[in-house]
Amino acid sequence: MNTRSKAFRRTAALLAASTLTTLLFAAAPFEAAFASSASTPPAVPSAAESAVLNDLTLEHPGFQENGTTYVPLKDISTFLDLQLLWNSGKSSLEVTGLYQAVSLKAGQPKAYTAAGKVIMLGAETLIRGGVTYVPDKLFSKAFGVPVVWKGDNRFAVPYAARYIKTSTGRELFWLNREQGVLYTGQSGRVPLRAGIIRVADLDWVSMSARRINSASYAVEIENASGEPHINNTRWRALVSDGSLVDQAKTHYRNPRMIGMKRDIFAFQGNVVMVDGQTLTLVNPDGHIFKTYDLLEITGINDAFAVEAVDTDFLLVRPFQKGTLILIDRRSGQSVQLYKQLLSADDQAWLEAYPDTEIDYPGDNLEYTGRSGDTLSFEWTSFTGGQKVHFTYTLSPLS
Repeated sequence: MNTRSKAFRRTAALLAASTLTTLLFAAAPFEAAFASSASTPPAVPSAAESAVLNDLTLEHPGFQENGTTYVPLKDISTFLDLQLLWNSGKSSLEVTGLYQAVSLKAGQPKAYTAAGKVIMLGAETLIRGGVTYVPDKLFSKAFGVPVVWKGDNRFAVPYAARYIKTSTGRELFWLNREQGVLYTGQSGRVPLRAGIIRVADLDWVSMSARRINSASYAVEIENASGEPHINNTRWRALVSDGSLVDQAKTHYRNPRMIGMKRDIFAFQGNVVMVDGQTLTLVNPDGHIFKTYDLLEITGINDAFAVEAVDTDFLLVRPFQKGTLILIDRRSGQSVQLYKQLLSADDQAWLEAYPDTEIDYPGDNLEYTGRSGDTLSFEWTSFTGGQKVHFTYTLSPLS
């Protein structure tokens, strides 16, 4: 094994911290400063929460002017589970929380709630040095969370952030870290409960969302947990008309994540949902189109990733062995592609390599497309790192 390529001497890919909406703030104009089954929203923070102050160090400092304490809005919003979005149609900034949403305009001393109520802030919203500042009264009056300025860029709030947040377009999402409750709604409106995603042990976690159509969205969650974070879990949740209509989870427990790609998203309008050993093609409204039992088809008792779906075949990869398998959707037959494409010596090299080692490479086969019945693959050699092109011809339907 001394000839192993350095390319395989890698540790498992670790997930980034929670994905947050990127918002750009510039001085002028104001726009550039911010480059279900329906249920009730969560309650305002309790009195018990308010008894504990959490110290925050923000990127930008606060300041006082004419008796008003100003707070950098973008900086503190992350810690208060708020999401910010510029509404170009109304030339206003929307600040949306789980139980309140308000809109602001630069130079105005007031905010408007989603219900049309006016909240007087005592001073106007300012933009200084490309940073948007709001009076501290905004947070106590609109969101029930008083903000204490402790000088320079130090603040304290009686609140601890407990949600992972993401957005796509004007649709916003919040996921409760502990309970898995998902809330969603449009920016500037109070979100509603969509349902519960069966998450657990969230640690190094990221979340993203994708719009499918005007009524449906897919939420993706990836998490690494445990020490040294070798438990890797992926969730995909389908939300339609504000309600959670389907979800799937795949868990991999091993430090080796080399070669494990994300599941493809959809094929011919059906969302790909992978629940460990089950592949389901689901309509955007949650109705099941087709289900495949990958354990039964392949005979491999493992969690799978689905790398391709086409009219007549699937490409799936079991986690532990990491070898690409072609499944004929017409006959239900499966084939290990490395046994069809690689030389006898390369097959023997792979099969002799313990698949429990952190740098076990899998088969290094990557699907690159098709032309008629011919599928193309790129392979990286095990010991020299050379790139080799292979083709595989689908069998005609008998």
